[in-house]
Amino acid sequence: MNNLDVSLDVIRKASVGTAALEVIGLLLAVFRFWFRFRIRRLWWEDAWAFAAFVLAISYLTGTSLYLHYGKPTSTVGYWMSTFAFNPVIWLVRHSTLFSVARIIYPSLMLRRMVLGIALVFFLLFVSFMATKLWYFCHDLSWMNNTLFFGNTLLPLDTSLGIFELMTDFITDAILVVLPIKLLWSVKLPTRQRRMILLIFASGITVTMAAICRAICQFLNLDVVVRLIMDVEVAFSSIMCNLLVFVTFLCRYSRSASPPPSTESDEDDDYTTPARPRETTQILTTIEVGGSDYSLDNLTSMWGDGCASNATSGISDILSSSEQRSEEKSSRS
Repeated sequence: MNNLDVSLDVIRKASVGTAALEVIGLLLAVFRFWFRFRIRRLWWEDAWAFAAFVLAISYLTGTSLYLHYGKPTSTVGYWMSTFAFNPVIWLVRHSTLFSVARIIYPSLMLRRMVLGIALVFFLLFVSFMATKLWYFCHDLSWMNNTLFFGNTLLPLDTSLGIFELMTDFITDAILVVLPIKLLWSVKLPTRQRRMILLIFASGITVTMAAICRAICQFLNLDVVVRLIMDVEVAFSSIMCNLLVFVTFLCRYSRSASPPPSTESDEDDDYTTPARPRETTQILTTIEVGGSDYSLDNLTSMWGDGCASNATSGISDILSSSEQRSEEKSSRS
């Protein structure tokens, strides 16, 4: 391990800054869930983002335990942060992919391709996490070492590091190329093009952090790797939820309160309340005896019949009461 002559206090102070970035990402996530729930526009992308939100809290908690406590608490924190890091990154990727799938019209074949890419992402994630779990659990003697300022540390070996780098490169490259393809080959409305540009920017940001982490891993700069992992989780959380926040600001920056939705569904940026489904009245035409009767005509005829029956019934009651009064008068 190469500590670069950095003390633990310096690492702790630097982790305060990265923790602040992570808290910003968590606050943006809270705003996202509240806003989408309020306008009733929750979808699968929000479900992936919520899972990333929970694991990001777990990662932040584990990092704090690892840096500020000794064994065995630090060991628990190391396990929490190590196995929450990758799921946060991959869940953010899935949320980003489903954001793209939501923007694309359902009739396009490209949307099915995006969902297929999401399935490939999931399989890559499962295979990598299974390999990483075996690497950490097949021999637990590493838990007794004191490589990180007296705490436990198990750096990834070269083969697992290459596997992680390849999966990160493939998935991040897709997240960068896919928005470019949409901008060039698909004619999207203005607001949806803006959302695609934000997705492209988020993919670039997360990719740069992943490349820096991979370089530090191969150079055995484990102290720097821990900080870059914090930055990568923070950037992933921020960029995942910044899409909703920025589109919200772009729509409502000139208004104190959200106006009612007047745009068509074709230029939807998912910042307006969901419209209720419109129901249409279906009229049935029945041909009877060579004449056409619609449902409205039948209803009116039924109403007229009821009214005429009621009128005739009342007249019968009045006539019978008059007859009875005449009989009483004749008897008297």
